[in-house]
Amino acid sequence: TGLVLAGSADFKNDLSNSDMFDQRLRQKVIKIVDVSYGGENGFNQAIDLSAETLGNVKFIKEKKLIQRYFDEISKGTEKICFGVKDTMRALEMGAVETLIIYENLEH
Repeated sequence: TGLVLAGSADFKNDLSNSDMFDQRLRQKVIKIVDVSYGGENGFNQAIDLSAETLGNVKFIKEKKLIQRYFDEISKGTEKICFGVKDTMRALEMGAVETLIIYENLEH
């Protein structure tokens, strides 16, 4: 996860370099963008201008999740299941911590 700082003036840059900007937040800044609008239009423009960066954040999260899945397989912990039948049984038992669903799953 991360923060996108957006604005039409230098405030966003001044803020990111300011001692008043909390160090914990500064570490979370993933992109600084210039927008031409305020309000909802500016918000939407900031999202559009940050789409690639935000997409990479999602990709990284998904990659870590899949890596964790394969780590569990290699450890042989039996904390994983796959297939509709076994997964539904685990869900019914309340034994699911994380559920990964393939978006093109045929049913």
